[in-house]
Amino acid sequence: MQKKDAKAIGSRLMAFLKKNIHYILMILCVIAIGVVVTVVAVLNTTKTNDVDVNKPNEPTIEAPDDEKPAVVEKKFALIMPVEGGVQGRAFSDTALSYNPTLSRYDAHLAVDIVGSEGANVYAGFEGTVTNVTTDAYYGGSVTIDYGKGYVATIRLINDVKVSKGDKVDEKTVLGTVGKFQFECKQDAHIHYELTQNNKLVDPMQYVVGDNK
Repeated sequence: MQKKDAKAIGSRLMAFLKKNIHYILMILCVIAIGVVVTVVAVLNTTKTNDVDVNKPNEPTIEAPDDEKPAVVEKKFALIMPVEGGVQGRAFSDTALSYNPTLSRYDAHLAVDIVGSEGANVYAGFEGTVTNVTTDAYYGGSVTIDYGKGYVATIRLINDVKVSKGDKVDEKTVLGTVGKFQFECKQDAHIHYELTQNNKLVDPMQYVVGDNK
């Protein structure tokens, strides 16, 4: 009896499926589409939560001026460029001064710093050596660019110890005081020329120290 009932139920179920197969497939498709849409929506929500939201740039808060470290620019000031040196023939661009070597009065667009022959000659201030020459007339000549528009050329140097491109400071030894054909009738000295923005100026206005 039970077998007959089960068989009858199975027959009715198969008949129902055959008759309504199209509706059943449509329902399954709708369910599948719903599942896919739900999964996509969940994934998109997860990605949105993972994306960093760009925050507007926060303003940079600078320290007040009185809290910033002060930048001190080193003032251009020369030390006496000859060890134990004193000023000899002065700079003169208008009034004429006596030239002992030529026995005449003329302009002197440099200053002579007198010192013992063999005394050290210093760079006077920090800078870069831009030229070095040596000959029998001027002896050693060293040109130094101090920056800020100041350039010096020092002549009558013996035993030059620096080369073009060298960095120097105020106490760098350029060589020693020598005697050569140029200004040879004067005491041993160096001939010190200084330009400021390509104009010859008196170097002694920049020399500091008790032996000025």
